[in-house]
Amino acid sequence: MHMDGIEEEVIVRPLGGMQLSEGYIRKNAEKRFVGNLPGVGSFEGTTVDEVLTLLNQKAKAYYGDDVVVDIAPHLIAC
Repeated sequence: MHMDGIEEEVIVRPLGGMQLSEGYIRKNAEKRFVGNLPGVGSFEGTTVDEVLTLLNQKAKAYYGDDVVVDIAPHLIAC
């Protein structure tokens, strides 16, 4: 499957805690979004938010109810 590039990096972290895992959400050639978290799985949807919700549900099932999947912050070097 050809990917156009990374749209968003995502991280899994416990509420108020440090990062447990990291993955991505990309747009594929069919103009749909595909998200992947290592060990959790891959999911496809029509929007980034839809895929983020699916990743969040699976991460909770895998790691426990106290985790969230967030879009990774983008740091800009000065």
